[in-house]
Formats: sequence, C-alpha cells, structure tokens
Amino acid sequence: MTAVAVFIVLIGLMGLVGSLIPTYQICHQKQAGHRGWHLLLAMIGMFILGYVGFLWMLMHRNTASLEMVVAAVFSAGGGFVWLVVKMSQETILTLQNTLAEKHYQAYHDPLTDLANRHQLYEKIDELSQNENTHFCFLMMDLNDFKMINDNLGHDAGDKVLQIIAHRIQTMMPMQALAVRLGGDEFAVVLPSSCIDQAKQLAQSIQQHIMQDILCEGHRLAVGISIGIACYPQDGEDRKTLMKNADIAMYKAKRSGNTYETYSTNDDINDFPQS
Repeated sequence: MTAVAVFIVLIGLMGLVGSLIPTYQICHQKQAGHRGWHLLLAMIGMFILGYVGFLWMLMHRNTASLEMVVAAVFSAGGGFVWLVVKMSQETILTLQNTLAEKHYQAYHDPLTDLANRHQLYEKIDELSQNENTHFCFLMMDLNDFKMINDNLGHDAGDKVLQIIAHRIQTMMPMQALAVRLGGDEFAVVLPSSCIDQAKQLAQSIQQHIMQDILCEGHRLAVGISIGIACYPQDGEDRKTLMKNADIAMYKAKRSGNTYETYSTNDDINDFPQS
C-alpha cells in the first residue's frame, strides 16, 4: 500500500510543480499581476514542501487506510490547483487578446490597416506637448477618386485605396505615422523633421502612387494633392495645424502641383473646407 500511496501523492505533487510556471507567468503579466497571484505562488511552494514531507513520512512508516485517504486528498488537491491555474491563465490570455484586438480596432482603419483619425489626434497632441519639438504634417487627397467609384464601383474603389495605402506605408521613414482620415483622404505625421524633408517625402509619395494600378481589368493612374504644414510655425495646436495643412492641400489641388506648403498669405476663404 505504501507504493500506491506514494504514487498517488506524486500525481498531486506533479500538478503543483506544473502549476509553478503558469502562476509565475501570470504574476508577471502587467494587467493580471495582482498580489493574490504572488500569494498563490508562495502557497504552492509551501504545498510542495508539505507534499515532500508527507512522502518522506509515507516511506518511513506503515501505510494504513488513513494515510491512503490523505494521499488521495493530496493528489486531488494538486490536480485542482493545476486545473484552476491553467484555466485562469487561458481566460486571462483570451481577455488580453480581446482587449488587444479592440485596442487595435480603435486605433486603425479597418479597410487599409493604417492608423485612423483617433490615433492621429493622440500622436499630434503627444508631440505638441513637448515645447522643443518640431514636426511636419502632410494632408493628402486623391485626385478625381470619385470617378473610380462611379465608373468601376465601390469594391474597385476600396481595392485602389488599399493599394495606395500600402504604397504610402512603404514610403514612411522611421517614427512617421501614416493615417487614413476617411474616404480618399490620407495624412502623415513626420516627427523631428524640417520642411525640406517633408517636401522630399511628398515627392516620393506622389511618384510612388502615380505608378499604374491594375484593377478590374483597367490600368489606373491616380494622382494626389498634398498640403504641408509644420509645427509650431503653422499652428500651435492640432486643430490649427490640420486646418492649415488642409488649406495648403487645396492650394495644391487648385494649382495642379504635387504639393504646396502653407503660407500665412493663404486666405482660408479661397479654399473649400473638407
């Protein structure tokens, strides 16, 4: 009976030992690292010592019915701890994945996977909080995109937007943020940059986007108008900066140039507002 009792207790001991790693992982997860898990980890360590002590006792005395009952309780206890810890870890992981997915959806455009307007606002606000920072903001609008939707349908239009978004993303330098504002409007935040760097990026984006797009058996060439405004000289807050970049963009659209930079001489009344 001693060998049977030892085997039964070992099953429970393996459950406790198997619980150590997942409990330790839960303790070090930022969202789930509650002090209760640290206490549970310490208690599992104490349980393991108790199990080892009971095993030593079993091997040095005759095993009776009472010892068998206790061995069964120890075995079930170890299995119970392992089961609870594993189920808790899986539940926490599922919740974290759900939260991460919801967070991603809240900050990204579902069609193009670019950052969305909400993430743009937070990025500009974050950058503008630093008094010594300077950055450029590019507002972009596709030329005559409505014709694609009207002639080829919205499915084709969505495909074109996805291709253009991918091309814009591939042109982004490090730390730059590419954004889809909605419809056929895009934007770029270019941290720690000067106006010359913004102009260079605008030219590169235009050249890349102008490459033919094959869609629904048609070869399309899509143009883009880009307006550039720089912080802080063209706007000391997000609303002003975006408005002035919008004005510069419509100046580019009206003039037929690839891009235009904002100037204080631009009259807001001369340009439509998006």
